[in-house]
Amino acid sequence: MPGLPKKSVIVMDKGTFHKKHNIQQIIIDAGYMVEYLPTYSPDFNPIEHK
Repeated sequence: MPGLPKKSVIVMDKGTFHKKHNIQQIIIDAGYMVEYLPTYSPDFNPIEHK
């Protein structure tokens, strides 16, 4: 993650490999914040209703 400004926000989905504690801790220790995307819901996606 070199080149990213400190206090950048890293946005990830909820894939199991992203939820591993060590991955999250590495990002936090490097000075970044972690945010996760909300769970996918096809009910809110109009393309799913065609």
